[in-house]
Amino acid sequence: MFQICFTDPNQGKASAQYIAGHKLGTKVAVIYNNADVYSTGIRDTFVEEGKALGLEIVSETTFTDETTDFTVQVADAQNKGAEIVFLPMYYTPASMILKTAADKNYAPIFFGVDGMDGILSVEGFDTALAEGVMLLTPFVATAQDEKTVSFVAKYQAAYNEIPIQFAADAYDGIYILLAAAEEAGITADMAAEDACDLLIDAMLKIEVPGITGTMTWDESGAVTKTPMAATIVNGEYVFE
Repeated sequence: MFQICFTDPNQGKASAQYIAGHKLGTKVAVIYNNADVYSTGIRDTFVEEGKALGLEIVSETTFTDETTDFTVQVADAQNKGAEIVFLPMYYTPASMILKTAADKNYAPIFFGVDGMDGILSVEGFDTALAEGVMLLTPFVATAQDEKTVSFVAKYQAAYNEIPIQFAADAYDGIYILLAAAEEAGITADMAAEDACDLLIDAMLKIEVPGITGTMTWDESGAVTKTPMAATIVNGEYVFE
């Protein structure tokens, strides 16, 4: 298997480096899903790197996929004076956390990862609550490079909505397969098993300049591309 999304450890480390490097604050709360390897993996590397860079982890609380009330988690972060709340999770629980924080008049910097992309399209969520939220993502629809502008225009014409990171990943995925097939010399008459073996070898040789970054892969299947921090401003993702 070859990934197109960032590896989880890279996101945790990059998040800590961004927060420390941009001096966003030093007291950090972490809320994470302890039943999800994605969330716990990011949490682990974030805490390790954060402590090495001088961040003070003042609160760590957990939840599961069944959690719908985040009062305890938000209150712990607030009571312990966290200036930043790190959210290594997907957008649905993140939207509930933002709503809970607003109800408690708690307004730290919320910093998330790629799984939070899509929070602006959560049904019933007041997007004003996401104003100022920061997250790591390889793609924002407001970028002005030629590839992104073309993709966004065609996506909007087809689906009548603005694409998020996951749409861009899927788009890149097709062209990654094309690049690997061309590198491997795949032809229509090949058996699927033979084509698969050739593609695996080819994936280790190609470099693909996609709309989510320029990508290469190692033997573990992990992708190399650089996470970038975006901020939600007026209902749009804006790269810093």
